[in-house]
Amino acid sequence: MLKVLSLVVLVGWTKGLIVCPPNICDTVDCASVTNDNCNGMVKQNGGFCGCCDSCITQLAEGDSCRATFLLGVPATSECASGLQCDFKTFTCKPLVEKRSTGPCATKLAEVNARLEASQHMLLGLEKPHCDANGDYLGMQFSGSQAYCVTADGTPISGYMVNRWEAGNMDCQCARDQYAYQLTGLIGKLFFCDANGNYAATPAP
Repeated sequence: MLKVLSLVVLVGWTKGLIVCPPNICDTVDCASVTNDNCNGMVKQNGGFCGCCDSCITQLAEGDSCRATFLLGVPATSECASGLQCDFKTFTCKPLVEKRSTGPCATKLAEVNARLEASQHMLLGLEKPHCDANGDYLGMQFSGSQAYCVTADGTPISGYMVNRWEAGNMDCQCARDQYAYQLTGLIGKLFFCDANGNYAATPAP
């Protein structure tokens, strides 16, 4: 089952990733974007496939940042400096410093390096969501899906929902169940919802 989940995650990720073909910018007619007509920040080569400059609206704390999660679409807004998009509430919140160590922090640094090297032309490349210790948060995104992982990023089979259904997804039940199974013990029951959270009312 774990192999199946890994395959689904990989397929979803590759579908969300768009690689721009060579010379595509030769066919793109760019509109003029300047500080005078942009009510935000002018991002050089921030448009489709890096062909054109773009105007990026700077979102304030508490603003909705749901649109920044659209796959295959260049961002037209972003949380302002010092803020990050909270994937549970889809609002801009103060940035939490993450340690430079830990599996998630290491992966995040790799993804950021890839984006910088490609001049942000790899659309749909998912950034992992890390906790303050640099470990993976329970819920991660891949394409149109949200799924549960352990602290080191290992996918937990059986817990995956649509991306737009992941508002309160924490995967704590899935994580606890996974950790218990690794001990080799039997007898303890876990009542988890499809999103990996503890069920509000345990099954009879």
